Amino acid sequence: MNSSRHRIAFLCHIQAVTIFFLLSCLLFADLNAHSQQPAVRERKRIGLVLEGGGALGFAHIGVLQWLEEHHIPVDDVAGTSMGGLVGGLYASGNSPDQIVQFVAGIDWPTVLGGQAPFDTLGYRRKEDRVAFPNRLEFGFKHGFGLPSGLNSGAGVGLLLDREMLPYYDLKNFDDLPIPFRCVATEMVSGTAHVFHDGSLAQAMRASMSIPGVFAPVTHGNEIYSDGAAVDNLPVDVARKMGAQVVIAVYLDTGTVDRSSLNSLVGVAGRNLSIMIAANEKENMKNADILLKANVSKFTSGDFTKSAEIIPQGYKIAQEHAAELEKYALNDADWKAYVAQRNARRKTRVPVPAFIYIYGLNGAQKAEVQNEFAKFVGHPLDPDKVETTIAELLGTGTYESISYNMIDMGGKTGLLIRPHTKKHAPPFLNLGPTLSANDSNHLLLGLGARATFTDITGPGSELRLDGSVGPLAGMSGEFYKPIHFLHFRKGYFVAGRAYVTYTTAYFFQGSSQLSQYTEHRKGFGADIGYQFNTRTELRLGEDYQWYGDTRTIGEPEQKEFSLHPLVSSARLNYFGQNDVEIPSRGSIVQSSLDYYTQRPNQNGGYTQMNTYLAHFFPLRERGTIAVMANGGTSFNSQNLGLAGFEIGGPLRMSAYDRGELLGDDYFLLQGAYLFQVTKLNPVIGDSIYAAGFYEMAKTWNSPSGTPSLPNDVAGALIVKTLIGPIYGGISIGDSSHRKWFFGMGRVF
Repeated sequence: MNSSRHRIAFLCHIQAVTIFFLLSCLLFADLNAHSQQPAVRERKRIGLVLEGGGALGFAHIGVLQWLEEHHIPVDDVAGTSMGGLVGGLYASGNSPDQIVQFVAGIDWPTVLGGQAPFDTLGYRRKEDRVAFPNRLEFGFKHGFGLPSGLNSGAGVGLLLDREMLPYYDLKNFDDLPIPFRCVATEMVSGTAHVFHDGSLAQAMRASMSIPGVFAPVTHGNEIYSDGAAVDNLPVDVARKMGAQVVIAVYLDTGTVDRSSLNSLVGVAGRNLSIMIAANEKENMKNADILLKANVSKFTSGDFTKSAEIIPQGYKIAQEHAAELEKYALNDADWKAYVAQRNARRKTRVPVPAFIYIYGLNGAQKAEVQNEFAKFVGHPLDPDKVETTIAELLGTGTYESISYNMIDMGGKTGLLIRPHTKKHAPPFLNLGPTLSANDSNHLLLGLGARATFTDITGPGSELRLDGSVGPLAGMSGEFYKPIHFLHFRKGYFVAGRAYVTYTTAYFFQGSSQLSQYTEHRKGFGADIGYQFNTRTELRLGEDYQWYGDTRTIGEPEQKEFSLHPLVSSARLNYFGQNDVEIPSRGSIVQSSLDYYTQRPNQNGGYTQMNTYLAHFFPLRERGTIAVMANGGTSFNSQNLGLAGFEIGGPLRMSAYDRGELLGDDYFLLQGAYLFQVTKLNPVIGDSIYAAGFYEMAKTWNSPSGTPSLPNDVAGALIVKTLIGPIYGGISIGDSSHRKWFFGMGRVF
């Protein structure tokens, strides 16, 4: 019995010694490991606060460059709007130089322009952009409505999705390499919302959603917009994060220019600035170090001037060197600080095991799911993901589409969040037109298009057009893809009806003798094939009521009224990268029509009309355009106003509209365009100077027509959100001279 007790006691003793030995080894190993890593001395916690201010916020990058160079640690970052963007990039582990590369590599006009690039659009949406070359898209989903912003924010959102993708499983913004907060305005309550968890990309996007410019960010029942209205310099937020020393960067725009208050826009902008300044004053007082970066030479829309704005931040930090260097670390402590920061950085993105579509149902969800299925089981390529997203945005259905990774059921998948447009479909496009080439020929018009989508299945559309002005009328088309039997994807049928009235002119030499109204009424149907998003071929048959009626002047041309059957073939290729001012690509538009009746004669006639154009860049800011138009009536003569007419702005600009008339013709044009300056991307794109040479030829023309008319023209073209606006002068042969201006499609 005693021996058993002694044995038990001995075993307990051995066990205790063993546990003590193991614990001692672990403690020694832990102490040894820590002794091999540099330790950071105890110091005050430093918070960096970055103000909102659009492009002026690039100055924050210069401040970061100076702080890094001088070993000033940052333990907390808080920012609003652009300050939130720069701050979020820095807090997620990007160095100042990497942030410089990030902003310099962005195509800001495209990202901020608010439209999907032309070459990413589906074919039907390309047709809409050609007919209405502007950003004016409305809708009547719940009655007539406007978009929630001039810009959907899709471009900015994709940039942030890509950059923040490795942090998909972030639980709290305190887990970033540097703890981070950004401020947005919750629109329903009108209060400040400080983002501290959730999607990092979405938080940054919400913080910079300028009302009226960018569409707000919706999350659940809450709607977020730019935080500038409630807390544009969030020193208070940095204090709540635990910062003991706060360095705040203020973007100083200088004194107000009185002349800027002479316009509605200037007054509205100044009132907004005053309201924002009111919420900044107390925070400016509460900052320990206030850096006022002088950005008075720039505007909040100067997104293409990052290289000039960044040094302003570096400069102001240098001016406060004495204050800032009090918090500088020695080389060893800085190395330890950077090592700890980098240890928290994430760069790896897992391979998606599934696709999860959020917010869609039924056939729409299945369609999007099918588009992204190709990414399952392969290393994620953001370029390819964003290309797929661009193709879906090109259908016009979605306002934006974001992407992220998501953990579900022990696996990681690709999360896709499509955001459908709140104001449409149905869509409503509007397009004002203006054309003048002397004081006697001013033509004003307005066109509209309503598009109803998916009315009898995916891809089907009802398109209703109406216009007033020199081209007046109404038309409708029902379009239906064929998805049955042995037909492969791309085939379609379309039925249409139309009534149009166009003003036509008859000249003898350079003298206008009469004016006519051309009318076309009819209905018809096509069968066709869309080869891709650029190319479509149609074959059709119409029954028309077609004629010309004289309204002014002498009866130099006989009036006519026909009721022909019209057989047609049409081929369109939209391979250019833009509608108004392409810098590369080609256009092909060709039509072949056979009419069973001809004006004032027996028999029918055939006409073919073709437009070819090619564009290619010349250096960084120049573009060469070469265009050829040609038409033939295949030996049918004396067609009069049923022939081809040339003349008017940018189509033999020195000649009046319709001054050149013939049964056959060609028009050759060469142009050089130079980008003079870029505009604020929110209101437009650029201003171009353009030079044209034009040469034409008509056959079977009225007497007095020059044998080979030609001219040169110079113009300024302004690409704005409401469409291109242009003006210029042209000098041609036979004493032809015109000034001209207009609004609407250029190429």
